[in-house]
Amino acid sequence: MKSNRSAISFIMAAFALTLLFTACDKDDDTTTTKVYGTITIENTDTWATWVDSGEVEVTIFPEFSLDPLAGWGAVPDNFFGPGVLGGTYAVGAPYNSQNPVVLTYVPGKTTYDYEIEVEPGTYSALAIGFRHDYITDPTRKSATLGVYWDNEAVVSHGVVIKIDVGGGNIVPVFNFPAPATFEVKAGEQKELNFKADFDFVNDWYQ
Repeated sequence: MKSNRSAISFIMAAFALTLLFTACDKDDDTTTTKVYGTITIENTDTWATWVDSGEVEVTIFPEFSLDPLAGWGAVPDNFFGPGVLGGTYAVGAPYNSQNPVVLTYVPGKTTYDYEIEVEPGTYSALAIGFRHDYITDPTRKSATLGVYWDNEAVVSHGVVIKIDVGGGNIVPVFNFPAPATFEVKAGEQKELNFKADFDFVNDWYQ
């Protein structure tokens, strides 16, 4: 009888261990791959006056490519045609364009948390932008309030846009450091914090 009890106890203990390891395996299989962090927004008082004109979205862009067009990066002069100046900007839709992180304005609040679930891979930009409801031109619809560029203390809008003012004189209208390219590995939860400035809407939409 004693040996039977011992056998039963052994079997139950083994079963419990099996369930434990199975649960651990299941947790490993469902580990979320994501980027997350905190965005510090300067001039949020400006945001208060734009609340009814659009929404603030946090988006992430796939790896940069000119063929096919994707992501955010440096475009050479004449790429889109003879005499068309290049620059640094997004040439394709965000990775999470169908489900962007939308931030809600809170009076007095200057730091906002975000979280984006992604597939493992390389990403060319992480950005926060104001998407205007009443602008139809796709090149001007979103004003980039800030991008992650591996410098948490300083704002960069991530774009370089040039114009020809005549006589062969090319001048940059906007000239900011490019977003940082980064890799997210399977199961990794990468923290990326950066700053933004809402007052950029007044320059972008002037």
